[in-house]
Amino acid sequence: MRVSKIFIILILTLQITIAANNGRIKGILVEYTTKQPLVGANVIISGTIYGDVTDNNGKYFIKDVPEDIYKLEIQYIGYASHFETDVRVIRNKTTYVKEIALVPSMIKGEVIEVIAEAFEENDQAPVSNFSYSREEIKRSPGAAGDIFRAIETLPGVSSSGGEFSAFSVRGGSPTENIVLVDNIPFSKVSHFVGGSQDEEIQGGRFSIFTPGLIEEADFQAGGFPARFGGKNASIINLKIKEGNKEDYTFDSRYDFLGWEVNYNGPTYILDNTSLVVSARGQDFKTIFEMTDNEDGGHPRFADYIVKSTSNINAKHKVSVLGIYSTENMDRNIDHVFLGSSFDDDHLIDQEEQKYLLGTNWRYLTGKKSYLQTSIYYEKTHTNAKIGRAYPDYVNGIAPSEKNCRVRENIYDIDFIREQLGLKSDFTYQFSKNMMSTSGIEINRYTDELDYLQNGIDTVYIFDQNDYRPNPEQKYLISNPDYYTRYLNESKILYSAFSEFSITLDDRFIITPGLRYEFDDYNEEHYIAPRFSARYVINPKTSLNFATGIYYQRPDFRIIGGDDRNHNLSNEKAIHYILGLSRNLSNTLKITLETYYKTFDDLIVKPDRTSNYALNTGDGWASGIDISLIRRFVDKFYGQINYSYAVSKRNDNNRLSEYNSDFNQPHIFNILAGYQLNKEWSFSAKWKYATGRPTDSYIVYGNIFNDPDFIRYSQEITGKNNRRFEDFHTMNIRVDYRKQLKSRIALVAYLDILNAYGHENFNSERFLERTGEVKFEGFTMMPSFGVKLEL
Repeated sequence: MRVSKIFIILILTLQITIAANNGRIKGILVEYTTKQPLVGANVIISGTIYGDVTDNNGKYFIKDVPEDIYKLEIQYIGYASHFETDVRVIRNKTTYVKEIALVPSMIKGEVIEVIAEAFEENDQAPVSNFSYSREEIKRSPGAAGDIFRAIETLPGVSSSGGEFSAFSVRGGSPTENIVLVDNIPFSKVSHFVGGSQDEEIQGGRFSIFTPGLIEEADFQAGGFPARFGGKNASIINLKIKEGNKEDYTFDSRYDFLGWEVNYNGPTYILDNTSLVVSARGQDFKTIFEMTDNEDGGHPRFADYIVKSTSNINAKHKVSVLGIYSTENMDRNIDHVFLGSSFDDDHLIDQEEQKYLLGTNWRYLTGKKSYLQTSIYYEKTHTNAKIGRAYPDYVNGIAPSEKNCRVRENIYDIDFIREQLGLKSDFTYQFSKNMMSTSGIEINRYTDELDYLQNGIDTVYIFDQNDYRPNPEQKYLISNPDYYTRYLNESKILYSAFSEFSITLDDRFIITPGLRYEFDDYNEEHYIAPRFSARYVINPKTSLNFATGIYYQRPDFRIIGGDDRNHNLSNEKAIHYILGLSRNLSNTLKITLETYYKTFDDLIVKPDRTSNYALNTGDGWASGIDISLIRRFVDKFYGQINYSYAVSKRNDNNRLSEYNSDFNQPHIFNILAGYQLNKEWSFSAKWKYATGRPTDSYIVYGNIFNDPDFIRYSQEITGKNNRRFEDFHTMNIRVDYRKQLKSRIALVAYLDILNAYGHENFNSERFLERTGEVKFEGFTMMPSFGVKLEL
């Protein structure tokens, strides 16, 4: 009898211990169109006996789940089934899954097998709509957790392959992409945008978002609906993860690159309110010293991001987002003399601060409608002092650092942009076959620019259209009268849109839309009709079409560069897209999409001697994108993408048509990943791309005819009529996560960009002292990280 009691006590103790080491899963399901909670939906952990049914508020709660990585299989009558992947359960913790919106099923009246799909079909978007989850972003090889490096795998997307985080789409430039952060427009998402002219074209080098902070990234390569405007290439909507209202997670790291601290959990102050805090600082001084690159200067940056989400009641959900980012770049005479040569004589002292404060309010106004409102304030302040050192040899002897002549502030640049905005969209479902979304957007911009040039400067790169008093003069003189400029003004931009989604016969959906914009800068009105259609051939196959007119406003720095630029019109693009999509299985999808785009009123600078600009440019782009994607549902996932594209521009300045800056006719990506177990995962990506276009030129020697001051110059003879060598790279990533005890875990990764060390060039720099052209790029770039998670 005593033995039996002891045995029972041991069994109960073991059960309690197992339950204590298990975790829990919580979440909520809503309807895609109206955001209403879905009651009675089945939520099952795939391959297990664990699951739950959603309650009257659409919530589910799965208890006592063993620690592991799972997939949720969600089924609800009348809606397309859904797979939610990468749900990690940690012992003694509650995993809070993001809000999942189920899409109504189109095919009715047919008996089909109910299988959860890993792909969600958006009836209002063409084929080019792709979504990346948090785990897919984190595990993307060569990206080091950077969302903008991760999406370069997608068809139609071009980038510099790792050195820069900016991306271009279908031959456009990085400035042509709409970037939304939690539905709020915020384009300042990268650090160190600028440097040389070619670097500024390519965009920034580092994202402001730490790995794991982005919950989901939705990307559309063109043909986006009327609710979006202001740019003419693509849209990416980044969703900052919502905090866990039930349990907390804390992690941190400190190494030679800097520090990082993250918190995700309840506020412990307000009920039903979560908090996400992400803070980090990166300083590259040490790594530059370790790699003998001290002459590169001293770059550093810091990012602080806070998001709070409150479900006030069943009808109201409010989130508040705050972002503060700062960066500094110093390069002084000490750095010039740390180099093995004097190739780079530029001096810079630059600081930039970026702010964003926004709130999103979702109000379920009825069973068939909801109102989404965003209010936001954005500010960017950039201050830069740019100079030059003159370490010229005298009688073959280099000057000492002490005696080297220096002009520290040739250019003194200070500009501030503030934006106060309101967006409000109202969605109403008239019936199962018809819904509409209408809204307004009001933005008040305050721009303050102060450009100061101290004395004349010599420009050693020119082309035949640049003004020179004497055609035999093989250089340009930059005059302060043309570049010194001050601007301080406020303008308001108004936008309104309306779009309808209409299902005609359970298989054919059309989405007509219209967008109106008024630009207070040039006092012009713009009407932009949009239209998309989707025909469901069968439950696995659909045909898609989209077209529309898109307008992009001139950059405020161009407007402020010359008084005459206030009259510049918005650049115009027209998209035509036709695509075919087929789900080969519930985890495997193939898409094929062809497109044609035209461009008008493109902004062109007639010459380099002034900031005056005209709307004389035009162009076109066409191509085809093919993609085969296997989502991460079991242990294996991957992508194979190929893009063929041609993108041309014409400045209409007596020169012929030329390749756009980012036109790469052939881009091929293959990515594969494998989840070995709950601790180890591996991924690799190989990318090939045609080399980016670059100019042809002639080099002139001793242009001043002065043996004591020898300088060379470069005349551009052809715009983008030659190319860099073809780009190819292999990226490899290994992730490791070990639950040490109770709530403590060790998280580590190794990410190797360009593992076999092929030297990829993405820019070139002309050296006026020697007349040489120096190709710049990268070979192997490893990165790693170790964090403790609590």
